[in-house]
This record gives sequence, C-alpha cells and structure tokens, in this order.
Amino acid sequence: MSSKFNMSVRTSDLAVLQGVLDEAGYDCTSSLADPKNYNIAVRLLFKLYYDGMTSPAALSIELGRHFGKTPPSSKSSAEFEINRKRIQGIRPVQVTSPIGA
Repeated sequence: MSSKFNMSVRTSDLAVLQGVLDEAGYDCTSSLADPKNYNIAVRLLFKLYYDGMTSPAALSIELGRHFGKTPPSSKSSAEFEINRKRIQGIRPVQVTSPIGA
C-alpha cells in the first residue's frame, strides 16, 4: 500500500482548505515547529474534502474533534433524529387540543 496521497484540487478549494488550517492555528510557523501534526491535519482535511465535506465550518469542527479540541456533541441534530425515526418506522405524534379550549 502506497503512502502517497494523490488528488487534484482547484485553487479556490485549496484557498478554503488553507483558510480552515489557518483558523485552526496551523500556519507556516506551526508547520515548521510541529510538522507531524501539521501533515496529519492537512491529510485529514483533504480526505474529508475528497469524501464530500466542503463546508469550512464542518471541516473546522472535524479538525477540532480529531485533535481533541472540540468535544463531540452529546445531542443529536434535529435532522438526525427525524431520519432515525423514519428508519425505525416511528411515526410523529400529533397532539390535538380539545375543541373550544
């Protein structure tokens, strides 16, 4: 298995990824001070981007989670809960108020 990581990225996309790295504190000085973590962060971002995650906010969150800076959310998103209920076959409960109340 090769350790090479080959993919093509547009310049505008590269600017987004560089912005995420800069915001997380991985700039040219950190890459020289700690090249191992910088390389891991870059590879993680490229992998996430290649897998379809293009939102800078989502990329920042995942980068933080990977390095332990952002604790994982203990609360599920509303979209996740709706999809979970659909998969499990749970129908939404509709509460009706009594007439004339």
